[in-house]
Amino acid sequence: MKPVDSLSDDEFARLVERAVALPDAPPALVQAAVDLFAASGAPAEAATLKDVAQAAWRLVAATLAFDSAAAPQVAWGVRGAGAGTRHLLFSAQGRDIDLRIVPALDHFSITGQILGPDAAGTVELLRDPANGSPAAQAHAVPLDPLGEFRLDGVRVGTYRLTLRVGPDEIVLPPIAIGPQPR
Repeated sequence: MKPVDSLSDDEFARLVERAVALPDAPPALVQAAVDLFAASGAPAEAATLKDVAQAAWRLVAATLAFDSAAAPQVAWGVRGAGAGTRHLLFSAQGRDIDLRIVPALDHFSITGQILGPDAAGTVELLRDPANGSPAAQAHAVPLDPLGEFRLDGVRVGTYRLTLRVGPDEIVLPPIAIGPQPR
């Protein structure tokens, strides 16, 4: 069979006529397919629009492209010191996520920006319970119109950062927040 984009108009019309003439699927098979969808977590009939949107999100894993804590030190003098700021850059599904982790007394601030096609979304930071510590309350903030966000008062620990933008839920690898060995 030829690819559809290489068919002439007449060949394509005949293919469409054949497809239209096909019988419908048996009702029992249609119901089985509907039941499979409902069992996979699709929202119930009385669901809100937000529930429907959350069920439609695609889970996307981000990959670390750059971590200043892993980069070798360069003799840049005073300008290269950075006052302990850690810079991370992640990539996911046509987006770059730029993070800065800044120490502030007994906690840290995380600022970031999502560079990509999205105009709105939210960012959630949750302590990773895999490191043996109890899960803390999540920090959640909306993105501003430039795709930027800020999370203050973050304590030392390992965290998961989740971004909900457009149809995607982007999960970053675990991020260790705290003093970085050099």
